Amino acid sequence: MPFLRIIDVNLNRLDESLKLIEDVARFHIADRQILQQTRKIRNALLDFKKSLPLKRIVGSRRSAEDPGRAAKFDARATKSSTAVIISNLARAKEASRILEETCKVLDPGLSGSMKEIRFKIYDLEKEIVQGIERRFDPRLHVIIDEKYLTSRDAERVTRTLMNNGATMIQLRIKTLSDRAFLKFARRIRKTIGKKDTAFIINNRPDIAVACNAHGLHLGQTDMPISAARRIMGDIAIIGASARTTIEARKAESEGADYLGVGALYTTSTKSDSRRCTITTLRAICRAVEIPVIGIGGINNRNYRSILRAGASGIAVASFIFEGNMKKNLRSLTRK
Repeated sequence: MPFLRIIDVNLNRLDESLKLIEDVARFHIADRQILQQTRKIRNALLDFKKSLPLKRIVGSRRSAEDPGRAAKFDARATKSSTAVIISNLARAKEASRILEETCKVLDPGLSGSMKEIRFKIYDLEKEIVQGIERRFDPRLHVIIDEKYLTSRDAERVTRTLMNNGATMIQLRIKTLSDRAFLKFARRIRKTIGKKDTAFIINNRPDIAVACNAHGLHLGQTDMPISAARRIMGDIAIIGASARTTIEARKAESEGADYLGVGALYTTSTKSDSRRCTITTLRAICRAVEIPVIGIGGINNRNYRSILRAGASGIAVASFIFEGNMKKNLRSLTRK
């Protein structure tokens, strides 16, 4: 029977690629939905194999004679984990297409089944790529308020934050002109460049899109998350403020990627902010699966209590800028 060796090798390629993708979904992206989606495809492949003459296919294997067996054959250097993931998705798509074509000789019905698997892999690729783009580290979220920019250089502030532990930077401007807002936003975004630090714009999706920010943060009275998602696109990070478990669950169900919960302590940055207790923070952390970031009056004396309550990170503003920036940043990253 023709193509048995080709079917054999591509079954192995597809199986191996999907297993790596499953581990990526579970341990790297940590996305339950993508993990379930991948497992469904693997189960579909298992059912597909049951319809094949596997004994004959495996019996056709000639690994010792394969000219591509050498370690250097088809070896490509990969510079990042993302490149490994993308290449394995491509491998899975190629293998499924080859199986779809070669199985026409065995049974047209089998070819149709593999076509269904191939299109499921296309859908999975989209979800994984978006999941990678929306990954972020919530541990130290620094909010740059406009009052800290007027007398400081935006590029220098950004470099200091990135070099001393900040994992997310949020720009919050309320009273300056749109042109001034956009000017500062573009300077910060350019300074971040391709580094892993996520850049978030407060409440203004137009500014976020114009400066190519990684995401947007919305308060309870700002535009709905769904509307912001239509403007920002599927790969944007969208955070939402919450003070109750009801608000937290609602934001999560609407597609928020993280929650900002507070104000946990008295803050000079937003004097009109309503307080939220550590008890409520703990309840919110237990109620949702997305990262929760504590905010409001946080400093080097109280941040550990927020992390002990279950928060994935802390959002800090005034404490960072009112004093020695480097020293204050480092005091929040001690183990």
